[in-house]
Amino acid sequence: MTLGDLLRRAVGLPSKVRTARTEGEQRPRGVPTSKGIDVNSGPPDAGVAQLSVARREQAAAWLAALEAGRLNPPRDVRDPRAWDIYWSNQIEVGAMDQGFADMMSSDAALPGLLTRRGSQTILCAGNGLSSEALSLALLGFQVTALDISAVPAEVLGRMLRSPEHPVHRVPGFVIVDDNAMTFACSDPIDSELCPPMHRSADHAPKGGGALSFVTGDLMDPGVCPGLFDVVIERRTVQLFPEDAQLSAFERLVGRLAERGVFVSHEHQGGWRPGQARTHHAEGWLRSRGFVLRSEAEGDQCDSALRLAYLMFSTG
Repeated sequence: MTLGDLLRRAVGLPSKVRTARTEGEQRPRGVPTSKGIDVNSGPPDAGVAQLSVARREQAAAWLAALEAGRLNPPRDVRDPRAWDIYWSNQIEVGAMDQGFADMMSSDAALPGLLTRRGSQTILCAGNGLSSEALSLALLGFQVTALDISAVPAEVLGRMLRSPEHPVHRVPGFVIVDDNAMTFACSDPIDSELCPPMHRSADHAPKGGGALSFVTGDLMDPGVCPGLFDVVIERRTVQLFPEDAQLSAFERLVGRLAERGVFVSHEHQGGWRPGQARTHHAEGWLRSRGFVLRSEAEGDQCDSALRLAYLMFSTG
């Protein structure tokens, strides 16, 4: 069941009948209609089933935008203006799929692994409106959130500068400038002040982190040149034309420190349990000396010079 199906049920509409794509409609392999992650099949939980009137109206507006094609990623993934429109459309109807994307991408094991490896600096490439960059900063990492659209930096920066945002209750929170902030105090941070993404009882939030927003094209090696201990891309490279994807991986890995972790998250919409699946960068990464987390034994994840942390979602 997709997010669209779930919301149609929540507002009392029948599931939309899927039809074959028209001849001119194309999307990269495995990419959902919008950039969000589909939820698992099954009935909606009670919180969704009993949406308030306002929430139902918001869900209906989101569905209308989705079915009108306003929430589809741009065909030209390197067009900043097209991404500005995409994110503005998402914000207009509540950016619901970004919330689901963060929920389905959350990984409680990731912060601990990065800490054991001594990682400090992280680049979230194609971060968009995700809470991942803020979550990692509140876990004590030095995080740069990069996006080709200026809208996410403007929206997230304005939100975090608002005195009403919970981060203003975090000890040591300092706004450096419009696009950067630090959590200078080394004390533990109340987890209730932090986004739930990557939350783990084994790795509590703490001070010492920092967050900055950068607007630019990840294909430009002069933008956020690094080097970073960790580079994260989630469902971004797969939006590129197939003949440009390896070049995008080259650019991202080129920002990685000698001892680094590359996190790549691929959405395979048609995959079903029992079917084989391979990450589209797996062979390329292996040929460049990366140890794949899925193949690592013993303490290899902690000790490997270069580690590829490959993730999947489906629906």
